[in-house]
Amino acid sequence: MTGPRHNVRIPPSLSGGGYGGARLFWLPDQAPTSKMEYSGAPQTIAVMRKAVLEDASHFDTRQLAESVCEGLDSKDYTSEYAALYHFLLQRTRYMRDPRRVELVRAPYLVSQQIMAGHRPSLDCDDMATWLAAAVLAVGGKAEFMTVAFAKMFFEGTQQYSHVFTRALEPRTRCQIVLDPVAAEKTPEMLRRIKAAASWPIVA
Repeated sequence: MTGPRHNVRIPPSLSGGGYGGARLFWLPDQAPTSKMEYSGAPQTIAVMRKAVLEDASHFDTRQLAESVCEGLDSKDYTSEYAALYHFLLQRTRYMRDPRRVELVRAPYLVSQQIMAGHRPSLDCDDMATWLAAAVLAVGGKAEFMTVAFAKMFFEGTQQYSHVFTRALEPRTRCQIVLDPVAAEKTPEMLRRIKAAASWPIVA
């Protein structure tokens, strides 16, 4: 079921069912305006991708990214991505979603909260979504990575417990991992991965 002001289009194969009555909430406004049965990582990624692409219609994330990167040399893309990562790490804190609810927050709302002097509480979905939007806002390319640290399956489908953003460095074509949740333990986190899937974001 979607709210009257923001229609979240989810492929039919991803909607309905749900995991034990869990719900997914999409927050384009200050309060949830959409609610649907939660049916796993592909559904969440679809909502995250939509949030990233729609963020281009708002200037908040671009404005914040310009401020973050203003002291960097021109065309130093790796430093831009690193600056955005460290900024989010410093200006937000991690908080789990409510039990049995998957929240996805619009990046521009996070940007507005930060510019208003707040320190938003985000989970890995929100952080990955904001970073992907910020990377696109500075002209880069990003993708989501969902990972699992154990071989866990639901109805024959691999289940993922974490998501982060990777940004493409245009000169070297290297993928730069941006994961404020793992932070300084990112190398250890990467070594623990048992299964992974990449989800390109097409702008």
